[in-house]
Amino acid sequence: MTTADLLESAIDTDLGEQFYRNDEALEQRLTGEIIAVISQFIERRFDEGRRPALRDAHAKDTGCVKAIFRVNESVPAELRQGVFGSARPYDAWVRFSDANSEVRSSRWPDARGMAMKLVAVDGPKLLVDNGNQDFIMVNRPSFFIDDLQRYLDTLKVFHSGGTVEQLSSFTRLNWQERLHAASNNSSLIANPLFSQYWSMTPYRLGRRAGPKMAIKFTAKPRLPNAPAFINKWSTILAPGFSLKNEMAKVLADREVTFDFYLQRFRNFEQTPIETSMQEWAEDTATPEPVATIIIPQQDILSDERDRFCENLSLNPWHCLAEHKPLGAINRVRKQIYLAGSMQRNNLNKATS
Repeated sequence: MTTADLLESAIDTDLGEQFYRNDEALEQRLTGEIIAVISQFIERRFDEGRRPALRDAHAKDTGCVKAIFRVNESVPAELRQGVFGSARPYDAWVRFSDANSEVRSSRWPDARGMAMKLVAVDGPKLLVDNGNQDFIMVNRPSFFIDDLQRYLDTLKVFHSGGTVEQLSSFTRLNWQERLHAASNNSSLIANPLFSQYWSMTPYRLGRRAGPKMAIKFTAKPRLPNAPAFINKWSTILAPGFSLKNEMAKVLADREVTFDFYLQRFRNFEQTPIETSMQEWAEDTATPEPVATIIIPQQDILSDERDRFCENLSLNPWHCLAEHKPLGAINRVRKQIYLAGSMQRNNLNKATS
């Protein structure tokens, strides 16, 4: 590990980062135990013959699409860092997904993901991924838990069985966390292209030793003709409903556009760093447009696209130093995502 790597692995205390309970060793121990629980779950499911080995979360994709991430010309000077440094387009891939660890019907309520990989981004990355830069988002503005010990206790139950165990895992949470978890996992959508997505967790914008700030980001779809409420439910209740098929229908006829925004840190009370359960309200941290995501007309229904989507490795730490993830949840995610990707790749090669 280089000196630069060591510096970037340190927390940004000046931006508000703190180790869990101010104890780095405790945070690392709990992270290792969380990874062990997830690893055992992936292995058990594989040994039961449920193959290929799937992600422990966001196991089911609801469509992978080619996209263009076009940085705006009007980005404010203080936000022109990293990929936002110049007005230019990046080729990208976007994986839409259901958040659950099981592959279920599109009618199941769930959190929904939008994970984007920018291709051929120049510059060294905090976690190498062939020069790519990832942005991970979910259709809820905040995470359901901040406490790593309760997160571990919840995962032990959640990954111990099926639907009953998943529901009973809520008993390991406090009341506030239960409300957040219920809200985050109760989303019913008719099409992934019609939802707004948030980073949920904060990120740094800027270099460790240079001008920097904490930010969150969000992607909002442009919907000139937003689907009516009754149309949403008639779609969801229609025979054979599938989120991937609904996305395919739209993209067979036209392109779709999202606007990509940044929210700036304001203060530790209203825009906290380590309290991922707290939303950064838009009236406090106004979203500022910095890029446009263009999803061209395309065919997304093919075995080749499905295989590509399943093998796509995504991690918020696949990023330039200017976009370093902040907070304990992101620090845990770095190791979880990396360990899970390596394990799935090893298991799936054994059956290829």
